[in-house]
Amino acid sequence: MINPFNPGFGNISPSCIKRPVLQQKLLDQADQLHGAFLPVFVDGPRGCGKTVFLNDLGDAMLDRDDWITIDLELGDDFFSTLVGAIYYQASATVSEELDSLSYDTPSEMFAKYVETLTKHQQQLFITVDEANQPTDALLKLLQLCQQLGHDGNTIMMVLAGITSRMPQFLGDENFSSLVQNSQRLTLPLLDLDTVAKSYQQIFTKGHRIIESQVLKTMARATGGYAYAFQILGSLVWESNTQKIDQTSLSQLLPAYQNQLFNDAYLPIVNELTMGDREVIEIMAHEIDETIDERFLKEQINDTSTAAPICLQHLIENQIVNYPEPGKVAFALPYFRKFAIKNENKIA
Repeated sequence: MINPFNPGFGNISPSCIKRPVLQQKLLDQADQLHGAFLPVFVDGPRGCGKTVFLNDLGDAMLDRDDWITIDLELGDDFFSTLVGAIYYQASATVSEELDSLSYDTPSEMFAKYVETLTKHQQQLFITVDEANQPTDALLKLLQLCQQLGHDGNTIMMVLAGITSRMPQFLGDENFSSLVQNSQRLTLPLLDLDTVAKSYQQIFTKGHRIIESQVLKTMARATGGYAYAFQILGSLVWESNTQKIDQTSLSQLLPAYQNQLFNDAYLPIVNELTMGDREVIEIMAHEIDETIDERFLKEQINDTSTAAPICLQHLIENQIVNYPEPGKVAFALPYFRKFAIKNENKIA
């Protein structure tokens, strides 16, 4: 049986864990949206499952007859892709009317297509994956959709990007108001019970046996991080062990951590600011796993050039969390060990 795991950024695996509650929240918002434009930024660190979530959301929207659903990526020729997809998905009656339109530019063509959809009680749902940079093309699309929304057309756009890059958008005055007025949804880490059940279902289907305690250990080792779920699952699967116990799992953990550090954490850290990295170094060298927030902020002020806002930035990126009120800790699995081991690369 082929390995059901696919540990690669942006790849879609048959073993991905879905997020039905969050998905339904956005589907409900689409149902309630009338004559307006709603942009939603779905963010989170690399490997948290944004692409999977976006694809599942788009697939669910395809089942709604009154919506035209289009998937975009940042490098696409937006307006050409949009008008082509609208024409392809439109009914014969709508297509006939689209053929009679006159326009001078691709953006004008898109606007008239949307207005035609509205006349026929159709709405437009757009997803944009890898929306990590405030490009001129993306700005133009957002601004035009905003204007079309003001004119009574229904458009919902869900953009998936990386939280650490959001300051680039906010630092651009043309994007700032658009982003500030949009909805932001950060994908949370996966529930560990859900991770354990998913492993159990996948390996049982593959005629493998995993001890119940090992399932819990595997789930804890992933920390609920979607990419870690794929890495560990893939390594266990490729081991060809028919009965997975604590001993066989322990033998795989060094390779798992090494792949996690190199393929996930180094790219994540490379996208952080120097201030963010300084906070990581301070936390990594504290004795306790859980650190008093007030003490940490004092350390940041005393020993680092990083502003305390960097701590909030790391929390938004799910690298750090609040395990209890007033306490902070690394959220991603083995991140403290990674930070100490790769101190020269983080600095």
